[in-house]
Amino acid sequence: MLISILVALLLGCAKVGPPTGGPVDKEPPRILSHYPESDALEVTRDTQIVIVFSEPMNREQTEAALFTSPAGPLQLSWRGPRLRIAMPLAEERTYVLTVGTGARDLRGNALTESFTLAFATGSQLDQGLVRGRVYQDHQPVAGVHVWAYDLGTFSGEVGLDEPSYQTQSGADGGYEFARLAPGHYRVLAFRDANRNALPDDDEWLALPASSVEVGEEEVLAGDLALMHRQMSAPVLKRVQAVHAERLMLLFTAAVDPRDLELEVTGLAVESLYAAPNAEEKIYAETAAQEPGRRYPVQLALAGAPVQWDAPVRGSGRADRKPPSFVALARNQLAPRDALDLLFSEAMQSAALEGFWTESDSTQALAGDWLWPAPNCARFAPAEPLAPGAYRLAGPAARLADRAGNGLADSLLALSFTVGAETVAIRGQVQAGEEGRVRIAAINEDGRTYAEWADEAGRFDLNGLLAGTYLLWAFVDRDGDGEYSSGSLSPFRYSEPYGRYGEPIDLDEDQIVEEVDIPCR
Repeated sequence: MLISILVALLLGCAKVGPPTGGPVDKEPPRILSHYPESDALEVTRDTQIVIVFSEPMNREQTEAALFTSPAGPLQLSWRGPRLRIAMPLAEERTYVLTVGTGARDLRGNALTESFTLAFATGSQLDQGLVRGRVYQDHQPVAGVHVWAYDLGTFSGEVGLDEPSYQTQSGADGGYEFARLAPGHYRVLAFRDANRNALPDDDEWLALPASSVEVGEEEVLAGDLALMHRQMSAPVLKRVQAVHAERLMLLFTAAVDPRDLELEVTGLAVESLYAAPNAEEKIYAETAAQEPGRRYPVQLALAGAPVQWDAPVRGSGRADRKPPSFVALARNQLAPRDALDLLFSEAMQSAALEGFWTESDSTQALAGDWLWPAPNCARFAPAEPLAPGAYRLAGPAARLADRAGNGLADSLLALSFTVGAETVAIRGQVQAGEEGRVRIAAINEDGRTYAEWADEAGRFDLNGLLAGTYLLWAFVDRDGDGEYSSGSLSPFRYSEPYGRYGEPIDLDEDQIVEEVDIPCR
């Protein structure tokens, strides 16, 4: 009896602690306290800085996200979540220490925004403040390195030599440089993919449209738009025969088949197309291959030769796999849109007039058919479609792949909606300099509307579908109609860019006015 009671007590005690394999820690770390206090004055030169985090940190990543200005050698020591920093301090200087959003806890959770601590060894602090945001593909991006150079004291090469101040963008893309000395500053941002703390040629970089003058009041720097300066060409990884009349080329990234030139010695290449939802795979439809024969391959991408020495071995396997209808390229349509039907493989380009059949649940639409790609059929309705929901169906027996295999289903059915083009966005771009202003809006479906603002920067985007929109603008200084991101070496400023602060949700028939977009 006594043994039974002891066993029960032990089992009960085992349930007190948290279960192993419990919820994963997704809570971002915080900074609980620090020394000296923010904006402290008359800090002695032998003072050591102490930062206390809310939990133990990944020391390597946190130390890499630690920046000081003026820069100098740091001696770092840890004790649990407490970081002690020793650095040389000079008389009558303002110091700024930043813990960037690259600082992470042991679970990989990052600070949600950079932390800045300013103090002075003298009787006063510098008062300059610069704020801005960083965007990539018009979306705010976190963890980006942001550098500021004091042009009055800096004599090195921008982007190569150490900047006067450093920080990182927060979850909302925002960054801040506080306690700057008066002067003119040049700000840039980059994504440090290889973690060498430098903006390399193949990394995303954002350059400013001008320098900013810092005094004792807050300065809003222009939005920074990250651009990929030198995008590496996709690398060919594999060439293989799928069956006796098809080859597959696998690249490391998406490839536009229109940019690809392919020659296979002894084998005719009849068409090229990308796999739906996997555009790194390019399929080549060929003449009949000789089983086991080695075919040399020569190819070029966007005019540049692609090195590939291994021949592809021909296949004798017949294609017996039926094709499938994958999806419509777009399910939210405007009244004048065509329908692009994507298939899993190249199809016979059959004439499909009168394909849609009418029943109790489907409609029959008149229109024209064509094949813009081997695996894509396009239906252009004869008349603009009225807003509403549509369901179309047609006999799958009229569709087959190049080998004559029909669709697995007997009926091809699809559904989509057509929206009313009754939405408008009106406002003004605050550019502050000469040059035509281009304004654009993109919705969640990837549909983009763009126009030129008038001489005063006013714009009127009419005929939009309902949805959620991002708005941005740029000043076309060079008049080529495209956004210019500038150059780091030799240094050339970008064109002014600005994004409207928040996405705009719009219902049918809604008109939003007085949308102001600063573009510096």
